[in-house]
Amino acid sequence: MHPEALKILIYSIGVALITTLLCLLIGYPAAYLLSRMETHTSRLLVILFILPMWINFLIRTLATVALFGFLKLPLGEGALLFGMVYNFLPFMVYPIYNILQKMDHNLIESAQDLGANPRQVFFRTILPLSVPGIVSGIMMVFMPVISTFAIAELLTINNIKLFGTTLQENIYNGMWNYGAALSLVMLVLISLISMLNNRGSDKTDEEGGLI
Repeated sequence: MHPEALKILIYSIGVALITTLLCLLIGYPAAYLLSRMETHTSRLLVILFILPMWINFLIRTLATVALFGFLKLPLGEGALLFGMVYNFLPFMVYPIYNILQKMDHNLIESAQDLGANPRQVFFRTILPLSVPGIVSGIMMVFMPVISTFAIAELLTINNIKLFGTTLQENIYNGMWNYGAALSLVMLVLISLISMLNNRGSDKTDEEGGLI
């Protein structure tokens, strides 16, 4: 792989990690609060929360560009991270909310009956049981961020390139062999992450879903 492409790949992984972490830090509390609400209210809020996902990805990104222009904010790395989080946050919230919503509340009541305080109930019961949702959310955010290119092009005026941008440019310019090689690198990376995810899921199942 060309050193420049390798540098872009490492940068893309960094952006994906930061985006995933931000989505998790914002998405988990949001999913937890939604799961604690009454069923009808929480379902309505979840629908409102994922409603932007029904809008075309490119239109959402163009709307973000317009928003930054209206607020007179510069386009660049900050705008890129904002756009990533805005576009992929629902993919983190929904799987975590699903797991929390289906959680057996008898386990929480049992922990409380055994004398656990709210902090212990959360960290020793709720959080371990929600790990499958967290893992699904991470997978649904991390992998698409690495391969996306439209958000980077629009929110940085093409000043910042991600790995997906490099791949797209090579194929667009007729460099099919190099583009195919970069696609293979992306495929291997996604396969490795999927294998690690499956191994982690099997380990969690063997331990009964609790840390």
